[in-house]
Amino acid sequence: MSTRVLFLFRRNRLEQLQAWRNGDGPVDFLYGLPFINSNGISCEFVEGDDASDNWRRRLCYPVESVVSRAVGIGFSLHIVWIHWNKIRRANILVSTVDTCGLPIAMLKWLGVLRAPVIYISQGLAHRLLMRAPSIWAVIFRFAYSRFLQSVERVLVLGEGAADSVVYGFGVDPSRVVVLPFGVDDRYWIPTDDQSQGEYILSIGTDAARDYPTLLSAAVHRKLHIVTRQRLFVSTLGSETFVSSDHSFAELRELYRAARFVVIPLKDVDQPSGQSAALQAMACGKAVILTHTRGLWESEYMRHMETCYLVNPGDVDNLRNGIDYLWANPREVERIGLNGRSLVERRYNSSALAQNLRRHILEVVG
Repeated sequence: MSTRVLFLFRRNRLEQLQAWRNGDGPVDFLYGLPFINSNGISCEFVEGDDASDNWRRRLCYPVESVVSRAVGIGFSLHIVWIHWNKIRRANILVSTVDTCGLPIAMLKWLGVLRAPVIYISQGLAHRLLMRAPSIWAVIFRFAYSRFLQSVERVLVLGEGAADSVVYGFGVDPSRVVVLPFGVDDRYWIPTDDQSQGEYILSIGTDAARDYPTLLSAAVHRKLHIVTRQRLFVSTLGSETFVSSDHSFAELRELYRAARFVVIPLKDVDQPSGQSAALQAMACGKAVILTHTRGLWESEYMRHMETCYLVNPGDVDNLRNGIDYLWANPREVERIGLNGRSLVERRYNSSALAQNLRRHILEVVG
């Protein structure tokens, strides 16, 4: 009899799965689901639908809205309620984001849910611990500590994030494990044309992106930024172009056509910029990356070998890195090839699936 594994996603994963099956997109954000679904493990998934007019979603909205404003991260109780029949039949649950994991962990703590839970945390500790001190912050921190302590395993995507969960929520360190993220190295591939483009590319929308530092450092370079963040026109150089809402195929071409990629970050303890950096590396592009507290694995993300690391908020350091790579195309090629090799060895979707499968089998016993 196979082990029934149910993944919980926030949204849009059915669309991504279909695109991957059709060869039109990567499998990056499915957390290895298609590759785990074999050899004694049967995988299903559920997700939210923001366009749904389901009555349970409407009933949950006031509570979810209050929690989201107070904590800075969602609490999608309606997804659990709508899909409860599938959830209670599963042998093990894998929550891929805090928004879905929190109500599941709450039900574990209350004793309503018996199935073991693997909880993938992506910024909960950082968001909550960074909130201004208030009675609500204290209440939510206490409650979330109890919730997380009730699940069988908490996975984080970077070493810095592990400490935040352990010390911020009091979770037993033996139950907090780093899960190396992986991108689809069969989709994100280098082009046969080895020529290097004439623009620098930067991608990302999350709040940890430090575009002011990048704009100051690259003021005289041709720069393409892909983001939904609102950047002040007065800060954009004459050679800076900003866009958003690209397809995966369009993003892949942007990576390939760039001279190199810059991921500027604030000094957070989360592995921000991880997916964009790894996608660029998989495309054979050198990446300039801010060395934050959340750098996922410093053993592998090494300066001048697999990437080019710069200090947080240091305009001069970033400018020097940009100037150096711009003037040394052979170094750009060498670092890009090393980055591609690292993704093939460690940071790919198949490796992520193997690691997650091991956790599933350990948890279910």
